[in-house]
Amino acid sequence: AQAPGCPPREFLARKRQILASLDRSPKGSLDAPILDFLTWLNAQEGVVTTSSCSGRIAVFLGSADPSNSKGGEWLLCSHAKVDDAKQAWSQLQDMLEQRRVESRAEGSLATLLLEPFVLHAECADVATAQRILGIAREAGFRESGISLGRKRVMVQVRTLAMRLEVPIAMDCRPLVGADYFAALLGLANNRLDENAARVLRLWERLKEDLCPASLGNSGTDLGEPWVLLCPQALARSVKLALEERDWFDEARKMQPWQEGTGYPAGDEALPACIGIPVTHKASEALKAMGASAAEDVEEGEVLARASVVCQADEAPPAAAVASSGVASSDSGRKQRPPTMPADLEALWGRRQTDAKLPVLQLVRSSKLPCKVKPTQRGAPSQSGLGTAARELEVLQETVAAAHAVAGPAVGPLEPLMAQVRSIGSLQWRGDVVLLPRGALAGPEWDAFNSHVAAKLPADADSSGGLWERLRVALRARLLTRQQEIRVDDEVRGGNVQVLAGRGSGWVVVPGPKGVRYSFNITRCMFSEGNSAEKERVASWPVEGETVLDLYAGIGFWTLPLLVAGAKQVLSCEWNPDALEGLRSGLQLLGEPLSSRCLVFAGDNRRDEVREAVRERCHRVILGLIPFSRDGFTNAVAALRPEGGTLHVHWNATVDAEAETAQAVAEEVQTLLQSARGPTWQAKVTAIQRVKNFAPRVRHLRIDVACGPTA
Repeated sequence: AQAPGCPPREFLARKRQILASLDRSPKGSLDAPILDFLTWLNAQEGVVTTSSCSGRIAVFLGSADPSNSKGGEWLLCSHAKVDDAKQAWSQLQDMLEQRRVESRAEGSLATLLLEPFVLHAECADVATAQRILGIAREAGFRESGISLGRKRVMVQVRTLAMRLEVPIAMDCRPLVGADYFAALLGLANNRLDENAARVLRLWERLKEDLCPASLGNSGTDLGEPWVLLCPQALARSVKLALEERDWFDEARKMQPWQEGTGYPAGDEALPACIGIPVTHKASEALKAMGASAAEDVEEGEVLARASVVCQADEAPPAAAVASSGVASSDSGRKQRPPTMPADLEALWGRRQTDAKLPVLQLVRSSKLPCKVKPTQRGAPSQSGLGTAARELEVLQETVAAAHAVAGPAVGPLEPLMAQVRSIGSLQWRGDVVLLPRGALAGPEWDAFNSHVAAKLPADADSSGGLWERLRVALRARLLTRQQEIRVDDEVRGGNVQVLAGRGSGWVVVPGPKGVRYSFNITRCMFSEGNSAEKERVASWPVEGETVLDLYAGIGFWTLPLLVAGAKQVLSCEWNPDALEGLRSGLQLLGEPLSSRCLVFAGDNRRDEVREAVRERCHRVILGLIPFSRDGFTNAVAALRPEGGTLHVHWNATVDAEAETAQAVAEEVQTLLQSARGPTWQAKVTAIQRVKNFAPRVRHLRIDVACGPTA
């Protein structure tokens, strides 16, 4: 009998067979730049690589006819940078000339390619594939996906973001010169460097999050995850310090720790404890830090440092606010102290040197809940297919059936199916389904759609082209594809291509606490990435407050604030389509909540807007990215005489979040002192990560407390 928790015997047999042949690619071996990585990955119990490419710079000579994808040859193929552009150009010209002499040039197209890293791996189970997929996307391989077969579970790791494809010769006659070729090669070399950095980041995160015993072995007791316990007063600063070191486990939630804290009973210095999820890497580093701290005890260094840190962090919140020079709210609510990263070495050192008062405790426990991403796809009955995996199966089945009808004119099936498998999960807006940007796109798919429409009989069950068949199979009202957002669009409208279906683009999407967003999907943007932020805003203590939303859109923040109990929300928006969505959302909200919103249509920088909101607001939301500097003047004017909070949305690189926040506060303070008086101060009280905006760039919400000194 098979041991409980072990990978299936069929998988282990296939893994042995695959490893015996090294690789299933035509090359038949592993690329040198990723040899160590793949050797490590194949040593894990529940996964085996089936094909891979480390990334390459290449020149491919094939047919200029897009319908002829067979044949061709590689004139250049390098998995390392090509540093000598002059030599490469000379060799390429010689090869092109040789093919002209041999009469093999007519109808040919030579293309310079930068092809990023790609990896196909079979997994023992779906859970293992999903974990690898999540890590891959976090590492920058956003177009990765999972393919579910009858017996096999495959994960594909890839990205199209760095791909380069430029024609450089037709009929073996150069289209470009040596200088242009050198410039292209330089660009390809730079992208290959970034490709290598992403692969290294992927490997590091896989090593951190997927220990060998855990892959494909979910039924075995592998040890519980790590939790760092700390006093409630220190939790925010400790969390920030953990995030700076990339030690915070984003997959689990922080929460109060009620039992088994490890703190002495009846210790009044630690009235409440918070459990913070940390990674395995963090546990190892903290253990090493503790060993180092024990050696420092002889010199008294740790005790002195810990004393300073704890005296500062254990100060009552009201005292912290007073010392910052910012007046507290007249509502009498307890104010949070300014949050700065904690000194983990000092706090951990205190644990080592004062057993009666352990400031931090490291324990293993599964008590912390996993994060569940809020859904924004509408009621499950609107798709009726259940899981994302089932939707992917339906896509594959429908494409395969349509290909059988269309015939060989549309080319081989497998390249098309590979693109379908790479989609990952679909997004829904109400009863409208969205394909990702660039998915199932290009001349081959347009031709496929046309051939299917021409071949299928015009009856009720099978009429329409490929897109219509996909829409019907997915049970969607509209099938659409996301397009690139237009950077020159000042009103930041949506850009969605409707592929199949009838009716308008208007949808209703559920939000937090019963909110319903209403908008035209073809004209307005709607980001799934800020769903957790909407939940947070809906939980803010805004009862009785007046809030200014300077960039309201369709009501991302306005509607949750009204539900949370705000006395009045002043909403500014200049996109007519977004304004229509905002008013529709307010109508769905109904009375009396909708009557608490006053909408200002047009440019929020107008003098009349500034006068209308002057000195009325407890909070101002500046929700425009990449930065919201244009709204600073009116935001500063809107704050009440007693002060208030600016919630500033801003983009920052991952290694400069604190510095960016401080620079924003200093800029705000300069405006405050100019407009409101020299005694006004601005101080960062929190930095909230909203979502990833781009590789190594995060969308932040920076909370800045503003007010006159006492």
